[in-house]
Amino acid sequence: MAGSVIGYVPTMGALHEGHLSLVDLAREQCDLVICSIFVNPLQFGPDEDFESYSRPVERDLKLLEARGTSVAFLPDWVEIFPRRERTLQDFGSHVSVPRLSHQLCGRTRAGHFDGMVTESLLFLNLVRPDRTYWGEKDFQQLRIIETLVQDLRLPVRVVRGVTRREEDGLAMSSRNMNLSPDARAVAPRLHQVLLESRSRLLDGDALSAVLAAARDTLTERGFEIEYLVAGEEESLTEVRTLDSRVPTRLFAAARLDGVRLIDNLRVTEVAP
Repeated sequence: MAGSVIGYVPTMGALHEGHLSLVDLAREQCDLVICSIFVNPLQFGPDEDFESYSRPVERDLKLLEARGTSVAFLPDWVEIFPRRERTLQDFGSHVSVPRLSHQLCGRTRAGHFDGMVTESLLFLNLVRPDRTYWGEKDFQQLRIIETLVQDLRLPVRVVRGVTRREEDGLAMSSRNMNLSPDARAVAPRLHQVLLESRSRLLDGDALSAVLAAARDTLTERGFEIEYLVAGEEESLTEVRTLDSRVPTRLFAAARLDGVRLIDNLRVTEVAP
């Protein structure tokens, strides 16, 4: 369709309202909406859940059709990686955004973001969209894609979608379905602690004390914390004190009942 604005929503399937809200946003802004479903092997570590990752394809297709998606792009693994590459080491080429990839989730998921951004660039080259839609829940991933597009002058605009949450505040994620009933009842505490921490920080409490209390609270509720820090939005650099001139977020990753949960929340923003 010559002259049409093409929007692209990349996913790994197991769709939820967070994904579908990006489809809705793309439909509002574009003439044609393409949504991919592809479980990318390059971004899974050797001990992660690539094989068991949920793949309810028929359900996902019905959801996309109901939301008015123009094209569902579901390539087979061997169509994208004809030599059946499973890791970055198997794949001949890759790209990296190192200044944003080694902190936060990158500390414990070596190679994850290189695999994600390599596959994302490959798909952007295949789809050739005008706009691509990414959620703020995976904020580090979002910033890496924004930096890739900016640094390599890719002819696409990255559009942010706000984090969608369940009624109890838990950030929507395909992995939430893996929580046991007891763990699911506790999981919203992660977001609640971030809200409480932001409130204390805006009241002037010391950042180090607020973060220490938040970690203690989550640990008491059964979370195994990977990180809970404050960081600059643009660089993701961890900060020790808040600066009202620098947009800052709280970032958290923790395991509960063996399920990895992540969340983030803006604390400060620069007044226009």
